[in-house]
This record gives sequence, structure tokens and C-alpha cells, in this order.
Amino acid sequence: MTVMSSCVLITGATGLVGRGLATHFAGRGYRVALTARDSGRLESLAAEIGAAAWQSSDLADAASLKRLVEHLDAASASPDVLINNAADVTSKPLLDTALDEIDHLLRVNVIGALQLTRLIAPSMISRGNGTIVNISSLAGFKPNRAQTVYSVSKSAVNAMSEALRAELGPRGIHCVNVALMGVGDGPGRVSMDVVARRIARAINDREPDVFFYWRTKWLMRLYGALPALMRR
Repeated sequence: MTVMSSCVLITGATGLVGRGLATHFAGRGYRVALTARDSGRLESLAAEIGAAAWQSSDLADAASLKRLVEHLDAASASPDVLINNAADVTSKPLLDTALDEIDHLLRVNVIGALQLTRLIAPSMISRGNGTIVNISSLAGFKPNRAQTVYSVSKSAVNAMSEALRAELGPRGIHCVNVALMGVGDGPGRVSMDVVARRIARAINDREPDVFFYWRTKWLMRLYGALPALMRR
């Protein structure tokens, strides 16, 4: 499938990362579909980049996601690439996190991403190809005691990526897991331009994972093999 005919759906499109990805892919000839909760900001971004389709939706609301997919189908914008970027980034220790905050965070970061993937994957399977990009976090590899529930949700995203590879890989669907770190300028952060280019490369080259520094990749792998190191 050529770039000009490929459609990329980006969730959480009005945030820093979502907007950066939308601008990057639109600027390289992809058809871009957008969704986020804020319809005003979404409409403005869609006009700015010439989006193929857009509709506000809430990942915590299953009916909203169903309407989104129906809208994309009607607009002939069924995605070849789904970027599960939207996230609730509430960062608190567990004992400071209310039950409704826990519920919302897991509904957006895990259940919503699973539901949207479940709705979109069949059309990819029918075409025999497609890519699902899950935006995870270093917190999903090395849990942060100040981000307990968020870390749990991103650990689940990592597991989701592995499970989707096992289930959908044999049916032609590629899955990329992105270990996102701080985005912006300054020490320990990565520029939005680098984030967008690395994700685009992973899609094109069918890479399974994106880490932004080789040392970070191997440190996270080491934590996975020797979890006691995280507790030191």
C-alpha cells in the first residue's frame, strides 16, 4: 500500500504527542484521521493539516468509540495504521488516588485502547495488512512509586502489544510498542520530531519496539529479566 493511500488514525490528537504525530504524517503524504475529546481543538487541527476525517470521542465510553469507527467507515477513512496515543496521565501514589480516578485511568489507557483495536482490527484483517502502534511509557517497564496506577496501566499496554503480536501477527497485522519518555527539550527528554520520525520508521520497517536510546532499551530489558534490580 502506498503512502498516499494509507490512512493513519491518531487518538489523543490534540495533545503534544498526538498533534506532533498528526503534523508529521500529514506532512509526508499520509491521509490522517483524528480523534480526541475536545471537538473545538480537534476541528482546528483537522483544518490545519487537511485531515481525511475527524470526530471527537472518549476512550472511556465504548459507545463513543463505536460511533467513531462508523464515522470513519462512512468517510472512507478506515485506518491502515492505528496509533493508540490517548492516555490519562494522572500521576499519584495509589493511596492518594481515588477509586473513580483509578477507574477512569484504566478505562482510557487499557480498556479503551483494547476496545478501539477490537473495532478496527477486523478491517485490517480483511485487507491482509495493518499496523497498531501502542504508546506505552518507561513507567510500564520500571514502575514509579509516585505513579502507581499509571505504571500498572502502561505495564498492561506492554502486555497488550505482546498479546496482539501473537494473535494478529499471523493475520498480517504488525504491532509496535513505543516506550515513550519525556517529550521536549532538556536532559532526559526527547524532541517531538525525533519521536515522530522513530515511530514512522518503526511502522515502515515493521519494528516491534521503539526505545529512544539504546542504553534505555537494554536497561529496561535488564529490569525485565532481573526485577530485583528495580527494588534496590
